[in-house]
Amino acid sequence: MILSFLKAVLIPGTSTFVIITLIPGVLLLYRRKDHGRAGAIWVTALVLVYLALSIPTIAVGFVNALSPSYPPVRTIEDARGATAIVVLSAGFETYRSRGDVYTASQREHALRIMEAARVYRVLDRPWVIVTGSFANERFTESGYMAMDLRNHGVDPDRIIEEPSAANTRDHALLVPAILKERGVKQFVLVTSQQHIARALKAFHKVGWNPIPSTPEFYVSRSRALPYLPRGAALDASSAMLYDELAMVYYWFRGWL
Repeated sequence: MILSFLKAVLIPGTSTFVIITLIPGVLLLYRRKDHGRAGAIWVTALVLVYLALSIPTIAVGFVNALSPSYPPVRTIEDARGATAIVVLSAGFETYRSRGDVYTASQREHALRIMEAARVYRVLDRPWVIVTGSFANERFTESGYMAMDLRNHGVDPDRIIEEPSAANTRDHALLVPAILKERGVKQFVLVTSQQHIARALKAFHKVGWNPIPSTPEFYVSRSRALPYLPRGAALDASSAMLYDELAMVYYWFRGWL
C-alpha cells in the first residue's frame, strides 16, 4: 500500500505525479517578485525530465546503468540444476462496462509470460510457479498468468498457482513452501530487469539463491526513430525509478 502510494506520487510517469508537480510551477508563474521566472524554470525542468525519460535511447541507458543485466537462461547448463521456474506477477488491466468485466495484459505481464514459456521449453518439463494475488471478478494474477502460460504451450499439469502474494516480500515468503513440497532445490526466477535486483535480494534474505532470467525490456522497436519520445520508454524509466525507491524501502524494513 505504501509503495503504491509513493509510486503514484513520487515516480514520473503517472498522471498524479504530473499534476502534483505542475501545481507549484504554475503558481510560481504568477509570482510578481521575479515575474514568474522561478515558475518558468520549474515547468521547463519538469518537461525536460519527462522528455529525457521518454526517449528510447536514454531510457535504455538509464535502465542498464541502474539495474544488473544477467544473461538469460538459454541452455540446461545455464539453469544450473533448476527444476522449477518462478514467475512474479506484474499486474493486469481491468475494464468494466455495463455489468461486464474484461481483463487485459499489461506490457510487463506479457514479457514475463513469454520469458517463462521460453525457459520452460529450454528445460525438461520444470514446474512453473506463478505467484500474485491482485484480482478482479474473474481472475487472480496467478490464475491469469497460468492461463497465458497454457496458451504459450506450457503443460497445465506443470503449472502451480500461488494466489496470496501481494508484493515482492510476499513472493519470497510464500513460494519456498511450494518449492520444498515438490523437492525443488534450485529454480529460475523470471521478472523484469528493473525488478530483478530487488527480487533476488528478497529471496536471498530467506535463504534461496535463484537463477535470474529476465525478458528484454521494451522501449521501442523502431530503429529509425530512437530519439523520439515514446510511452513505452517512459514506462521503462518509471519502472526503474520505482524499483530504486522500493529498494530503499525494503532495506529500511529489513527485507533485503
